[in-house]
Amino acid sequence: MNDEMHEPARLQYWSHGRHARPENAIDFPTLEDAVAFAMTHRNANREIAWIRTESGTTLLPSRIATLWELRANRAA
Repeated sequence: MNDEMHEPARLQYWSHGRHARPENAIDFPTLEDAVAFAMTHRNANREIAWIRTESGTTLLPSRIATLWELRANRAA
């Protein structure tokens, strides 16, 4: 996964009862940027962020939080 931190990624929000729509996705130049946005942006509708990597892997909220934590530990 660390190899993909500098690859493009797509952030999508999902909420119960609402489908995630591709036109509402946010593209980021790097997975690291997508993770930072997901962890610092508070969505008013309480939607859940998930990220799709360049390789097609879908990162659920728990994995996004883990990557954010690892990033913070590297900076310390």
